[in-house]
Amino acid sequence: PDLGVHRQQLAEVYHHLQSEFPQLQESTDNRFRLTDWTFNNCQLTITQLERLDTLCNALGWGFTYSSVHCHIKPASQNKGTSLIQVLSNYFPQYSPKQVVTVGDSPNDASLFNPELFPLSVGVANILDYANELSYQPAYVTTAAEGEGFCELVRSILSRSS
Repeated sequence: PDLGVHRQQLAEVYHHLQSEFPQLQESTDNRFRLTDWTFNNCQLTITQLERLDTLCNALGWGFTYSSVHCHIKPASQNKGTSLIQVLSNYFPQYSPKQVVTVGDSPNDASLFNPELFPLSVGVANILDYANELSYQPAYVTTAAEGEGFCELVRSILSRSS
């Protein structure tokens, strides 16, 4: 696919969303992205996020979000599918069932699919989104954000010694 055309299509969807949500602000790292278009999650309500999802779906695109960014993306694109591709192409000696996946937001939900990734971990702030996730992580850390990740690493390292 032509990257320039793809980025232009994403921009058109973003401008369409802006017509209903003029407060949307393109994220500063958007220009470095290839497959998705990001804008700041400026404290949008769950109702507004659901509306953005509906608008994107109606235009044939996918939508997801984290506490930081909202993402317009191809409908079939998600982190779980991408991780499976990376493993298959670059690390075929590893199965998805051997990989620990970690997430903190709805855009990580595909990494919590127990049929694909039974070793999934959510850092504590994932609980803020529990009702919005299509899959729940197998484990949840006590600590949130970066400290939750550090908690996970300490736990893994303590078992490997």
